This record gives sequence, C-alpha cells and structure tokens, in this order.
Amino acid sequence: MRKFEAIGSILIIMGTGILTGYGMYLFIQANDVPVIIRLGVIALFVGTVIILLSLMKERILEKKRGLL
Repeated sequence: MRKFEAIGSILIIMGTGILTGYGMYLFIQANDVPVIIRLGVIALFVGTVIILLSLMKERILEKKRGLL
C-alpha cells in the first residue's frame, strides 16, 4: 500500500501545484488588482510554501533518524 500512498500524494501535490500556479498566473495578469495587493498575496503564498517545504524536510530527516 505504500506505493499507492506515494502515487496518490504525488498526484495531489501535482494537481494542487498546477491549479495554484494557474490561479496565481491569472491573478498576476489581472489589471484591476492593485500592485500592493498582488505583492502581498504573492508574499503570503511564497512564505506558506517555504514553511511547508521546511516542515516536510524536517519530517523526512526525523524519519531517517528513526525519531518517528
């Protein structure tokens, strides 16, 4: 079952990434949104991604060390 869980996780991450990327593209291209709002939303998105990646890295390292 580990293979199916890995495949499912990869597909969920890919789908989320594609939809989020396309949404961000449309948001940036929108002319009626002020620049400061665009920058704020982009900063929130990038910060969230960085936090999630660091948590994933930490979890993987703990799993390798046998702490989980």
